[in-house]
Amino acid sequence: MRIRLSWARRSWSDRPLWIRWSVLVAALVVAAALTVTGLTLASDDHAGGEHGRASQDKDKDKDAGGGEEDEGEDDGGPAAPAEYLTQKFTSGHDVTPDQVHRAEAQAAALPTGGGSWSLVGPSNVGGRITDLVVDPRRPDTVYVAASGGGVWRSTDAGATFHAAWPTGVTQTIGALAMGSDGTLWAGTGEANPSGGGLTFFGSGVYRSSDGGAHWQQWGLVDSGAIGRIVVDPADPRRVFVAAAGNLSGTAGQRGIYRLDGIGKNWKLVLPTPNNTTGGIDLAIDPTNHRRVFATLWDHQRNNGARVYGGVGSGLFRSDDGGDKWTRLQNINGVASTDAAGTGLTSDASLGRIGVAIAPNDPKRVYVVSGTQYGLDKGFYVSNDGGDSFTPSGRAGGNSGYEWWFGRLWVDPKDENHLFNADVSLRESSDGGATWHVSSGVHADQHAMQWDPNGAHRVYLGNDGGVYRSESDGTTNTWVHAVYEPVNQSYHLAVAADDPTRLATGLQDNGSTRTWTATAPPGDLTQWNSYGGGDGHDVLIDYTDHNVYYECSQVGSCRRHEDSGGTSQTTSFGQRHSTRITTDAPLVLDPTDPDVVYFGGNVLDRSTDRGATFTQISPPGDYLTGPVPPEENDQGPFYANEYATITQVAPAKTAANTIYVGTDTGRLWKTTDLGAHWTEFAGKGLPVRWVNSIVVDPVNADHVYVAYSGYREGDTAANVWETTNGGESWTNISGKLPNGPVEMLAYDQPRHQLYAATDLGVFYDKNGKRNWKRLGHELPNTPVLDIKLTGDRSTMYAATFGRSVWTLALPTD
Repeated sequence: MRIRLSWARRSWSDRPLWIRWSVLVAALVVAAALTVTGLTLASDDHAGGEHGRASQDKDKDKDAGGGEEDEGEDDGGPAAPAEYLTQKFTSGHDVTPDQVHRAEAQAAALPTGGGSWSLVGPSNVGGRITDLVVDPRRPDTVYVAASGGGVWRSTDAGATFHAAWPTGVTQTIGALAMGSDGTLWAGTGEANPSGGGLTFFGSGVYRSSDGGAHWQQWGLVDSGAIGRIVVDPADPRRVFVAAAGNLSGTAGQRGIYRLDGIGKNWKLVLPTPNNTTGGIDLAIDPTNHRRVFATLWDHQRNNGARVYGGVGSGLFRSDDGGDKWTRLQNINGVASTDAAGTGLTSDASLGRIGVAIAPNDPKRVYVVSGTQYGLDKGFYVSNDGGDSFTPSGRAGGNSGYEWWFGRLWVDPKDENHLFNADVSLRESSDGGATWHVSSGVHADQHAMQWDPNGAHRVYLGNDGGVYRSESDGTTNTWVHAVYEPVNQSYHLAVAADDPTRLATGLQDNGSTRTWTATAPPGDLTQWNSYGGGDGHDVLIDYTDHNVYYECSQVGSCRRHEDSGGTSQTTSFGQRHSTRITTDAPLVLDPTDPDVVYFGGNVLDRSTDRGATFTQISPPGDYLTGPVPPEENDQGPFYANEYATITQVAPAKTAANTIYVGTDTGRLWKTTDLGAHWTEFAGKGLPVRWVNSIVVDPVNADHVYVAYSGYREGDTAANVWETTNGGESWTNISGKLPNGPVEMLAYDQPRHQLYAATDLGVFYDKNGKRNWKRLGHELPNTPVLDIKLTGDRSTMYAATFGRSVWTLALPTD
């Protein structure tokens, strides 16, 4: 069916621009799981050399009273988790482990062409660290888990890191632990939403007995994600795992599991009451290894809405090593932040819970909890080993993201000195009665451990990488790692005339570049920031590389111009959307770089490089359709970010022709700059999130489109082609894996199409559908963007967990 409609042009300047600064999720995309039961896997190492250090103090918090804070960051707004990724990867459909495994097998079956990928950078910025563990037997040795980057090892007290994880398995690590015998345990799949929890599945638990040089899969392959691992201090063969499951409820192993002795026979010791609940935190009494604390978390979401709490959430204790469990909910009083007044009892308002024991006084137990929408619910203290609790000060920073954190850490030398994970690093020196901020670190805290070999040394992991303090974490005593190439990149730009002039938008680390206003690109491992918040779309003017752009979350965009050794920044003018996705599309016209397109629920066009905009599509839900009621987020931060434009593709050879795709699966074309629109409905195209549209630079009727999501069966259908302007479409996916295709790139002179996917980069020559994997040695983490250099001899790939990589392209 061909639908052609027109609408009357008029001014929309009276419609307010909807841009809100919420602390958005800097999400993680988790690499798809690779089940390798019984196989020993060797780690890879891509680190080395001398590297400069970049300052990462983005914390602007000041908290004199221990309660409210300003959670701001650099210009571009505050940064937090990127929930939109889960929507994007699934296209609103539950994803099963079988679908992921099928896609993995399809990817592995394709032949490989080309040479080997090599790491570019950045290596000095740092990315999300989900857990860390200090090796007590080796001075200055620490292991960290990167959200989408595997396990890394440092032997110089956290200054530089080397990969200690094989590239061929899932790079998403949710938990790390080490037994007294030196055995390392790693749990794959990140339990922090979004973390890909609805889409990407970990492949269970792994163990290494040689410091991460080799790993063996050790069961729980259907656990989805791992929230925490603890090892019995008296018996290193006794291991507890908090299996979080996945947000869609399709992961079969969830709850608290225990491993006794040798072998892989995990026993479910604390089951969950439903398939939306999983294990999330654990703590063992260091003086009584039979006393174990565990928390369960009831949380779920669909395409556009999430509820991160429920009746399955709760705090539990076992006094017999995990055979029997008692729910702990005896609270004397009500926390001032607990609007429901239900404490730790089973209730729809009970969200994520974190628990910690004071090592030097195990009767002191701390608990922090959030609501189903992430607000602070309560902080509690027990002085009798959990028999009873008392509400205390406000541990949370009022960020509204308790589902992103839920962790507490207690100084092993002082039961009254503790830290709480939040956007800021929250510290208390009086047992939780009052709180302040430990400054000098990046936002979004996830991991901490004191070094038993250092009197006052403590390590910290957050969305900005790894930090070390030699003063027990005192404010402004933190030192940032100098080499940790684990960034999560959303988008990438390459200057048309200079293949070393690169820019990328990073999860929670702003937009970064390889040059400055005073110096051209040099060491490509060292990047510097030019935009704050979560970095998203980045562009470089193809006629003048001194003009470039960046957007942070929800379409906060700026133009930058370098001249005479200085840089001028200009914020975009008013636009006309009432809904804008986190990763809003920003596109330069291919024939006139002064023309800029921006997509929300309507399409805006600027002819003065973003200073002013004119709406060129009909208002409201015309292009996107309405937000389905069941997908309308009810939380305080994420409304009005679904049912939006996700791709804009103007044609080079037809100045008034533009193709547009949406997250609701609608694909449109206008040939008169928006006066009339044609929807490609009834053409056999998928109704899924549109990830990429590429228009042939010499033929406006020749177009490629890529979709997200998974499909049942063995036929992929995520790349489509038209040669007649959309009158008909052909599925050219061939034997590509049945997973999301994130980005397309087209080398028209060579008739070669490239596809970036969650399982690698692939290419097809002359439209023959004989897809091959592009290159060797690219880590198994999602590739969200790919770019060709101006001479088409080199490809750059932006990975979501292992920074940016490069490859010399094959000519055949």
